[in-house]
Amino acid sequence: MISSDKRRHRRDYITSVIEYSLNPRIPDEVFDAVVADISESGLCLLTTSSLSKGQEIVIKNDTLAFDKKAIVRWSEKYNDFYYKAGVEFFH
Repeated sequence: MISSDKRRHRRDYITSVIEYSLNPRIPDEVFDAVVADISESGLCLLTTSSLSKGQEIVIKNDTLAFDKKAIVRWSEKYNDFYYKAGVEFFH
């Protein structure tokens, strides 16, 4: 059986609330998101506002013990209230 999943790293399905910022020069301007899954190379986020492909964000989270820069690889409308976005960490 051939998998259509082209990811380099295994995903862990979790539900965790995080914050992200759109501008690292304004660290107090943060937005909430829910992590749907996480891997070594990125996250799948549920947000209440749309993110744009290619947009850079900073993921902030004390529980997961990291602040990481990431780039939005894809974003789509999820339902009436949320957007779903895949972000890749900068290495």
